[in-house]
Amino acid sequence: MITTSLNDAGRVIVSDDAITDDTPQNFVVCVKNESDWNEIHNYIINVNEIDNIPNRKIDCTSEMKCSPKRGVYEMSVNEANILKNNPKVDWVEQSSLYNPIVLEQRKYDEEFDKHIFSDRFRDATIRNLRPNTAATDSTSELDYTQWGLHRHQAKYNNFGTNTSLAADSQYSLTGKNVDVVIMDTGVRWDHPEFLLPGVSSFVNKNSTRVRDIIIHGASEYNINWSSEGLVAAGSGSLANYTEARVLGSSIPTGDYHGSHCAGTAAGNMFGAAFEANIWSIACIDRSDVGFSEPADGFDYIKVWHKNKPVNPLTGRKNPTVVNCSWGFRQFFNSSNTYNVTYRGSSYTKTNVDSGATAVPAVYYLSYGFSTYREFTSVKTASQSEANEVANDPDCANMIFVCAAGNSNGKQEELNGTDYNNEVTSATFFYNSGYDNYFNRPGTPAITNLGRDDAWIKVGSIDADRQSGSQERCSSFSDRGPAIDVWAAGSNILSPYAGEDAFADPRDNNFYLQMISGTSMATPNVVGVIATYLESNQSADQATVRKWLYEEGSTTVSSSDYYDPYTSNGTNDAFYWGSTYSLKSSPRRILYNPYANNRTVTMSGVGLTGISFKQS
Repeated sequence: MITTSLNDAGRVIVSDDAITDDTPQNFVVCVKNESDWNEIHNYIINVNEIDNIPNRKIDCTSEMKCSPKRGVYEMSVNEANILKNNPKVDWVEQSSLYNPIVLEQRKYDEEFDKHIFSDRFRDATIRNLRPNTAATDSTSELDYTQWGLHRHQAKYNNFGTNTSLAADSQYSLTGKNVDVVIMDTGVRWDHPEFLLPGVSSFVNKNSTRVRDIIIHGASEYNINWSSEGLVAAGSGSLANYTEARVLGSSIPTGDYHGSHCAGTAAGNMFGAAFEANIWSIACIDRSDVGFSEPADGFDYIKVWHKNKPVNPLTGRKNPTVVNCSWGFRQFFNSSNTYNVTYRGSSYTKTNVDSGATAVPAVYYLSYGFSTYREFTSVKTASQSEANEVANDPDCANMIFVCAAGNSNGKQEELNGTDYNNEVTSATFFYNSGYDNYFNRPGTPAITNLGRDDAWIKVGSIDADRQSGSQERCSSFSDRGPAIDVWAAGSNILSPYAGEDAFADPRDNNFYLQMISGTSMATPNVVGVIATYLESNQSADQATVRKWLYEEGSTTVSSSDYYDPYTSNGTNDAFYWGSTYSLKSSPRRILYNPYANNRTVTMSGVGLTGISFKQS
C-alpha cells in the first residue's frame, strides 16, 4: 500500500510498505560502452545470480531500442546496488516511466518546491509594456510586441529610443521547413499566436502550427513507440498524455511556460521563426501526464527525429532545433553546517557567511532566501541521455539550445578557475545522481562542454540598460565564461495563462504576459537559429555554433558592456559586486542577420483585463 510521511525538512516522502529491498522493481541500467551492452544484458537476464538468489529470474521490461546502452529490468534494490559496482555499468536508477512510486513522489516534490524554493520559471509580474517609458493604464495601446525581437534586429541596443513601431517588419528567412521542438511543459496549440494564416479560431489540428512529438509523431510519422522500448501516449504511465492535457485547455495554469517559450521562438507575432513547424513534448514538470524524469523526453525526440520523412519541398528531412529552457538544480540547507571547496581551499559555513568577498561564488548561490541555496547541477541519468543524442550520428543535424539558469551564479568554462568548486558536505535535497559542483553548467547545458559541438548556453540581458547605453545582465541570470551568447530574457511578452495576464487582443479568451528568466532568453536564440537552418538544412551543432559566433551575434565594445570591476580578472574578489555585471562573460549579443532592422509592433490594438505598473 502506498503511504506518505514527512521528513525533517517538511518534504512528503512516498513509500510502499509492501516493498522491501528484496522486492522486484523496475530499474534502468546503462553501460559505459555500447560494446558491453550484449554482455551485461545477458548477464542480467540469464546468469540470474547477481544476488545469489536460487531460481530468481530477472525480467527485461524494455530493451529501450532507442538507446544502444540502456535497458529496463525488474530487479530488487539489493540486486541494483550490486550491479552498480560492475566495472562495465555506468549507472543504475529506478525507472521513471515504469515506477508508480517515482511518479507519485514527483508530484509531491513539485508542490514542495513551489512553496519553499524560488520558482524556476520566475513569478509572473506585471511589467510596463514599453521599457524605459512611463507606466501606462489598461486603455493604452500595445506598441511593442516582444522587445527581444526589436533588440535582436539591430546590432546595437536602441530598443528604447523609438516610440513608433511598425507591424510589418520583413524577414528574408522565417524558419520555413524547420522543426522547432519545445521540450517543456506543453504548448497551448489553440492560442492565436500559433494559428495558421487566415485561421481566426481553433477547430482541430489543421488550424495550428503546433504538433506533439509523442501523439502526432506516432500517427503522422508511423512511429510505434512500444517497439522502440518507449511508452505510447494514452497507455501505461502515459495514460494521461492526451491532446487536451498537453496541448489544449486542460493545461494547468502554472504550466504555461512551454507556450511562452514557443511564442518567443516561433510565434506568429512574437517569434523570429514565425513560419517554422512547432513540435512540443510535455516532459518538464508534468508528472500529471506521466513524466517524472524530464530527460526521458530525449529518447522520444531522438526516435521522432530519426523517423522524419523527407520533405518533398526541400528533398531532405527538416532540420531540428530544440529549446531546452530547463535544467536540474541542487539545493542545500544553508542554516545547517556545510563545507565547500573554493579554488582549491576548504571553507566552512562560518567562512562563507562572514561576507560576500570571502567565497563570492558560494555566497551568491542564494536566490533571495535565507534558508536555502541553489546551483545548477548535472544529473547522471539525464546527462547520459543527453550525451547519447549528442553523439548519435543520425542526430547530427539536431541543434540544442539551453538556458544557463537563474541562480545569479558563475558558469565556468571547462577546467577554468572555478570549474572544480564544490559543496563538499551539506544537507542536500537531491543526493542521488546529482553532482555538487556549483560553477559548472547543469544538465543539459553542460553537454559536450569545451568541444566545438557543445550545446549552446544562453544568458539573459536586461530590458533596461546601465548608464543609459551599456548592455547589462539580468539580475537573476547565471553568467561567466561558459555562456555562449546573451539574449533578451527580461520582460518578454508571449502567450501565457490567465492569472495576472492581459487578454490577447486577437481573442480575449486567451492571454499574454511579460515574464523573465534565461528560459525566455533561450527561445530568442532558437528562433534566430531556425531562420539560419532554413537555408542551411544540413548544418550540425558545430556549424551552427560557428555561425552564431561569427554572424548570429554581435560583439559589443567595452563602452557598451557593463563591467564595473576590471582589476584582477576573474579572480577579482568583487566578481559578484553587481548583479547586473557581465564580468568575464563573452560579449556576444544575439543578432538576427535576416531581419531588416526595422522595429516590430501590433499597431492600434487595445489591451484589456489588467492595469499596468512600472516594475
